[in-house]
Amino acid sequence: MARNNGPKRQRSFHNMFKPCRLTFLLASALALLESTSVANNKQAEAAALVEHAKQLSDIRADGAHPFRLRLDFRIIKDDGRVIEGVYTEVWVSKSQWRRETALEDFRRIQIAVGRKSWLFDSSPVAPEHIADIPLLFDTGRLRSEVWKLQRDREVEGTGAHCVENRSSTSTATWALCFDKITGALIAESRPPLFGGESGERVCLYSDYQKFGDQTFARSYNCTEGKRPSLTARIVELAAETPQDPTLFTPPEGAKESANCLSRTKPPAAVHTVEVIPPQKFDHSVVVVMSVVVGTDGLPRDLEVTSTPDRYFAEAALKAVRQWKFKPATCDGEPVETKIAVETEFHHY
Repeated sequence: MARNNGPKRQRSFHNMFKPCRLTFLLASALALLESTSVANNKQAEAAALVEHAKQLSDIRADGAHPFRLRLDFRIIKDDGRVIEGVYTEVWVSKSQWRRETALEDFRRIQIAVGRKSWLFDSSPVAPEHIADIPLLFDTGRLRSEVWKLQRDREVEGTGAHCVENRSSTSTATWALCFDKITGALIAESRPPLFGGESGERVCLYSDYQKFGDQTFARSYNCTEGKRPSLTARIVELAAETPQDPTLFTPPEGAKESANCLSRTKPPAAVHTVEVIPPQKFDHSVVVVMSVVVGTDGLPRDLEVTSTPDRYFAEAALKAVRQWKFKPATCDGEPVETKIAVETEFHHY
């Protein structure tokens, strides 16, 4: 009887196990579906927050009224020195605008007419933060599909819904925070430029006022690693159609490129080469460089903008020169563009 009952009990045990295992698998699958659904809902909520902020504050949106704007700004250097500058913009539409940035002896003029744009720099080396100035009040640059809902926060005493975007090529996180009541963008946090050496870059937006159908921030305060780095305030914003056509004449020596009237896509690296440390080191190191990506996807005109020393710079340049990109597109057509590339040397 023992020989006969043993196998029967064993078969009975397996028969009991199969439905239990099936139930477990079904429960796991349902949990995964529920988790995916929650993640999708959070991404949809984040996209809705970004889109609402763009509709609320994008004064350059299609159909917006022409305007003239002046912004005074101050750049605070590491040694505490303060440099004052002025940014002006005349905007008629996406196909006709003029921007000028003046800081000490440096001048940058950008003009767009139709599908062409021009850039003129009075010096080959642009001062730090120059490129950040027109982006301060450009909510139209935010892409809604790349963010995920994060926890709520308090920003300078104001309750805020926050979203984040973690780059696929970096552990650093970008974050945006929106006023819980109005939906306006009140803070933007960017990853540190120097691998944590300078700390995260945070900009606070305040003093919102009405301009036409939009509600527009007039004051901006930015820090790097909690150290003040940039302050700006819009001192003039007027609805105006410019009468002087010479405003849109490109200056002599300006570089011509494409003016994108609809969606643009930045270049994407499709082949990278690992950077090899030139020496022993005891912490992660980041080298930042500017790179021009051609319509053929090849990098050129590489220029290091931040490095701990020339040896790491040379190693990073050697690697990035071998990279290949999918070129940027403007209205669906490949275009040459200048981007910032960070290469990180990891210490294990």
